[in-house]
Amino acid sequence: MPYLNFILAGAAYWANEYWFQGFCQPVEWAAWVLAVSTGAFLLWPFAKRVPGLNYLLLFLMGVHFTVCVYCALFINPLQLLSILLMAFLVFPLLLWVPVVFAVQALNRVHRSALPGARVVFGLGVLALLPVQLWAELRYREVETAVARLPWQQRHQVASLVGVVPRNYMAERLAGALFKYHNSPEFVFDGWRPPLHDPLVNICLWSRSGGGNPLLIDSAAWRTPQTSADTQAAFYHQLFPDLPIKADCTCNHTHDGESYLEWQPWLNSRAADARLRLKRQELLKQNNPLGL
Repeated sequence: MPYLNFILAGAAYWANEYWFQGFCQPVEWAAWVLAVSTGAFLLWPFAKRVPGLNYLLLFLMGVHFTVCVYCALFINPLQLLSILLMAFLVFPLLLWVPVVFAVQALNRVHRSALPGARVVFGLGVLALLPVQLWAELRYREVETAVARLPWQQRHQVASLVGVVPRNYMAERLAGALFKYHNSPEFVFDGWRPPLHDPLVNICLWSRSGGGNPLLIDSAAWRTPQTSADTQAAFYHQLFPDLPIKADCTCNHTHDGESYLEWQPWLNSRAADARLRLKRQELLKQNNPLGL
């Protein structure tokens, strides 16, 4: 099983990046948490008897369990069950990898003979809670500022720019539709926003569909491209020193790369070069004789 886990982790990453996307690119802090905690999970069978290191890996495996639970909730348990109907395609089943890893982590700590193993694992499970509480406070600062406005002004750019605090959560919320995504279904999520921040999604989930307070168009999913234009202009007014467009795409499929086609003059030089190469590849595929 330890070797199979390496295969599953690699296959899930490859499929998500190049074939059947389940998640967009994690923001930097989330990428580090994902990489380090997954590494601890994969290395546990080989280092669980190393004094000192085993407790560190156990703690990080607790963090990994939390990450896996979040991934399963983001995809949606009902969606995961429906994926079983497509088992003949094989690749969609890779969305079950977080569930498989989470169950294994629980089984490992249950069977561990290390003194205090469950306590150390539990501390790892709760390690991200203070960060989430900090994000919740920043979210409430934004909510409170918006609530001060009359109802009819709460979706007007000029009014919002004057009251919204320039904090971490405001940047994430204002970047919806074009930079940060909040839904596993991109039809409701804008112009393929490529960055994923779990802190934002958990804050949104806790409000039972209350919606993003900094979304200018409350029915943005109906017109994702034009809504993204409006949202990007609002974002730029709030955070003029930050790039409007993320220098990455959701994945390397044609649909993911279509993000670079949206407002291409906002692409970085590197992203624009990738777009040109992609167009050349598509041209060769559609015109293999060069006619």
